[in-house]
Amino acid sequence: MRWGGRWRRLRLGRRCGLAALVFGLLASAAALAQERLVFDVLRDGETIGSHHFEFEQEDEALKVSVETALAVKVAFITVSRYEHKRVERWRNGLLLSLAGMTNDDGEETELSIVLKDKEYTRTINGRDEQLAAPIVVASLWSKSVLSGGKLLSPEKDEVYRVRADLLGREVITLESGDVEAERYRLSGQLSRDLWYGPDGRLVQIRYEHEGSVVEFVRR
Repeated sequence: MRWGGRWRRLRLGRRCGLAALVFGLLASAAALAQERLVFDVLRDGETIGSHHFEFEQEDEALKVSVETALAVKVAFITVSRYEHKRVERWRNGLLLSLAGMTNDDGEETELSIVLKDKEYTRTINGRDEQLAAPIVVASLWSKSVLSGGKLLSPEKDEVYRVRADLLGREVITLESGDVEAERYRLSGQLSRDLWYGPDGRLVQIRYEHEGSVVEFVRR
């Protein structure tokens, strides 16, 4: 089971929606400081792992630590394993840096993105590339990233051209109680149904993968 793909070069020629992105990330950053969002990951209704975001104010930056651990078993034997960890740092809605490691069924990827002098250096397994700022990373904890039109994967060498449509509002039941959430659908090169609460924080993800339904459900 592969959850990633091969690197393609990123060119962000259009900057439509970036003002809304920055404003939304600022609001989300203020609300999320010192907070943790934990999700159960289900495949066809069966729990296969967990995914969490941890937010911490660090000097003038927001530090976001992300961790995903998935394992698919058949007859008590693990047939697929996926592990990912990364740390993002944001200031005033701008990504300062990102450093992550991914193990996708034994295929390891090390990725870093660093902003310097209005330009990003992206390094994938030791290979460098320069990217013009700003960029929009597909870190879905804030619905603000949906306005960019292009999303850079924080796990693999993937750039997705996407469209986000608001489908309506639904009540989602969490362990902590009911949340009235906005449901968005990402289409294009990345297909996801995403639910966000009134504060813009991620509540749930659903998509199809290799004939199965995968869900990230917040506790």
